[in-house]
Amino acid sequence: MKISDAIRRLNVVQRSLAFKVIASIVIVAGAIAGFAAYVVYRTAPLAAPLLDGGAEADGRRSGAPDDPIESTRRALEQILSARTDTTSLGVVIAASAGLALLVTWFGLALTYLALVAVVALVAVPLALMDGTRDLGLLIGGAAALTGAFTILLETARMALSGSGPVRAVARNVLAEAVRMKFSLVFIVILIVGLAGLPGVLDESQPLRYRVQTFMSFGTGLSYWVIAALTVLFSAATVTFEQRDRIIWQTMTKPVAAWQYVLGKWLGVTALSGVLLVVCATGVFLFVDYLRTRPAVGEREAYVAASRDEWVTEDRLVLETQVLAARVTVDIDPPVKPTDPEFRAAVEEFIRNERVGNESFARDPAERRKVEEDLYKSWERSYRAIEPGGIERFIYRGLAPARSRNAPLTFRHRVDAGSNAPDEFVYVTFIFGTDSPQVYIRRMSPGFYHTMTVPASIIDSGGEVRLTVINGDIEAQAPNRETVGFPPGGLELSYSAGSYRANFARGILLLWAKVAFLSMLTILASTSLSFPVTCLVAFGAFLAAEGSVYMSGALENFRTDDDQGNPQPLLVLAEWITLGVSWVFSGYGGIRPTTRLVEGVLITWGEVARGVAILAGLSSVVYGAAVVAFRRRELATYSGR
Repeated sequence: MKISDAIRRLNVVQRSLAFKVIASIVIVAGAIAGFAAYVVYRTAPLAAPLLDGGAEADGRRSGAPDDPIESTRRALEQILSARTDTTSLGVVIAASAGLALLVTWFGLALTYLALVAVVALVAVPLALMDGTRDLGLLIGGAAALTGAFTILLETARMALSGSGPVRAVARNVLAEAVRMKFSLVFIVILIVGLAGLPGVLDESQPLRYRVQTFMSFGTGLSYWVIAALTVLFSAATVTFEQRDRIIWQTMTKPVAAWQYVLGKWLGVTALSGVLLVVCATGVFLFVDYLRTRPAVGEREAYVAASRDEWVTEDRLVLETQVLAARVTVDIDPPVKPTDPEFRAAVEEFIRNERVGNESFARDPAERRKVEEDLYKSWERSYRAIEPGGIERFIYRGLAPARSRNAPLTFRHRVDAGSNAPDEFVYVTFIFGTDSPQVYIRRMSPGFYHTMTVPASIIDSGGEVRLTVINGDIEAQAPNRETVGFPPGGLELSYSAGSYRANFARGILLLWAKVAFLSMLTILASTSLSFPVTCLVAFGAFLAAEGSVYMSGALENFRTDDDQGNPQPLLVLAEWITLGVSWVFSGYGGIRPTTRLVEGVLITWGEVARGVAILAGLSSVVYGAAVVAFRRRELATYSGR
C-alpha cells in the first residue's frame, strides 16, 4: 500500500462520526483520571514545622495577652495552601481537553498526533541536554502555541459561519490573516518571542522577581505585538481591497457600508482575541509553573530550608503581593491640597515671595508647580521621624477586610541617611489602641519589607491607627538618624479575590483596548492610503498609551523663560499636549498590565467601566467610519 493511500484512509477514519465519539470519550476519561491522580499527589501532607507562637523571622513582637497567634497562623496556612491548590492543573487539563475535542471534531486528530510525535522527537531530546535545554523548550513551546492558535482560529471561523454579509466579510478577514505575509511574520514573532521568554529569566533572582518579570514582559509583549498587528492588518484589509479593486466585487453583492465596516472590525477583533487567548494562556500556565519552583530560602516549593520559619520572605511577598488580587490602602494625610488651611499657607508663601520678586507664580503652570512642591515638602516632613520621635498615622476604608476577617499585609520601607546596605535601623510599629499589637522591626534602609498583621487591628469604623517610633521601644534605644517613609512606604493591603480571576479581567480589558484600536484604524483606512493610515493609527496609538505620562510631564513643564516671559511655542505645545491627553485619557487610563504585575485588584466594576468607555468611543468612531466609507469614490482607481 502506498503511503498516500494510507494517509487517505487515516483521514477518512478521523473524520468518521464513530471515531470522533470514541476519541471524545477517551479524552474526557483521560482528563478526569489525570486530574484525580494529581489531586491525590498534591494533597499529600506537607512536612513543615508548626508555628512557634513567639518566634518571627525578622523581628520581635510583643503586645497584649490576647496576641492573635491564631490569626497569624491562619494567614500562613492560607499561603501554604497554594501548594495543594489544584485549580491551575484543572485549568491546564480543561484547556488541553477542550483543544483536543476541537481538534477531534474538526477531523484533525491523527494529523495533530503526528505533529506532536514529530515535535516530541525533536524537542524532548534537546530539552534533556543541558547545552540545548533552552532550544528544546523553545521548540516545544512554539509548537504548542502554534497548534493552539491554529485550532482556535478555525474555531473562530466556525463561530462566524452562516449567512449574512457581516459574517461573510469577517470570515474573509480571518482568511486574509494567514495569507498576508506581514501578518504571518507578526504572528511568528509573537509565538516565538513568548515561547523563548522563559529562557531569559535569571534563576539566581528571587522567585517573586522572576514571576513579575515574566508577567510584565509576557503580557506586555503580547499586547504590543498584537496591537501593532491590529493596526497593520486593519489598515491593509481595507486599503488593499480598494487599491486592488477587490472591493468592487464585494460592494456589488450588495453589501451596505455599515455591514462592510462592521464585518472588517469583527474579523480583526476575532483574530486579536484568538491571539490574546493563546498568549494569555501561555503566560498564565508558565506563571503557575514558576510558582511551584523553590523560592529563596526554600529547600523545595513552600518548604523553608530553616525549620524555624514557616514561610520565607520571598514566598510571602510572592503569594501576598504578586500572585494576588489585593486592595491597597495608604495612610490618610491629615492635610490635603484642597483644605482651606493649606490653601491659606500657599497664599501666604506666594505673598512673601512676591516681596522680592513681583512676577513670582503669576503663570498658572508655575503656581501649580509651587503648590505641588509645597505639599510634597509638607508630606516629607510629616513622614519623617526624628531619633526617638513618635508619629501617628491613620488608615481608612478597611471595613471590607474587617467583615471578611482577612489578615492584612503590611508593606513598609524606611529611608535613613544614605540608605547604606550594610546598616540597620530598629523601628517600632504599634497597631491599634484598645489592644495594641507591637512589632519591633530590624530593617535595612531603602528596601521594602513585608509582614502579616491580624484583622483585629481594624476598629468598628474600618480604620487602623498606627503609631511609629524611631527606635526600639523595648530596649529604649533610639536610632542615630532621622527616618522617613516614602509614599507607599507604609501600605496596608488585603486579599479581595483570586489572582487568576484578576488575570482574566485584565486580559478582557486588553482585548477591549485592541478592539478600539482596530476601529480607529478602520476609520482612517476608509479615506487614506495604507502608509498614511499606518502613520495616523500608530501616532494615535502611541499618543493614547503615553497620555498618562504626558499629563505627568506637564507638571514640570514651564512655558516661560528665566525672566518670566511666556514663550508662544511652549504655550502652544502645552495646550496641544493637554488636548491630546484629554482626548485619550479614557484609553490611556486603562492600564491592566501594571495592576496585574503589582497584584492589585481589578474589579468587575472597573472592567465594566473600561469596556463601556471603549465601547462608547468605538461606537462614535464606527459611525464616523460608516459615513466616510459611504462618501468614498470606490470606482476611482487608487493603485500604485
